[in-house]
Amino acid sequence: MAIKYEWKITALKKAPSLNGLSDVITHINFEYKGTKGSGSNKIEAVFNGACPVGPPDSNDFKEFAKLTEADVLAWAKANHPVENMQDVISKTIADKETPKNVEVETLPWDMSTESSEDASNDDGTSDDSSEDNSDDSSEDSDD
Repeated sequence: MAIKYEWKITALKKAPSLNGLSDVITHINFEYKGTKGSGSNKIEAVFNGACPVGPPDSNDFKEFAKLTEADVLAWAKANHPVENMQDVISKTIADKETPKNVEVETLPWDMSTESSEDASNDDGTSDDSSEDNSDDSSEDSDD
């Protein structure tokens, strides 16, 4: 199944005044998310990025209040090629599909400690029925 990608603008930085213009966007922070599968089989990976915006063109300047998400997305896409981000996301999704570094919750030597504790009574004595009770057999003999 193919990975579907989507952009999301997460933050902007601006210069209050630049080249005679007001509220000029200077940096864009974004999230580029890849999704593979759906429902319980859905796997996602996110690349968080940032990119600068070039100097404003007074002939093509759009006021801050009139900017749309599509405007800002176009700037981000023009300033941050997707190939590297897609490679990173693809590898992350592949690692989630076939994990190679899963955290171990219980160490092997801790498991043997737990099982030996289970065989002990609350008072710390062993409940081993195979103990040798040789004293018991000597009581039955006639002296």
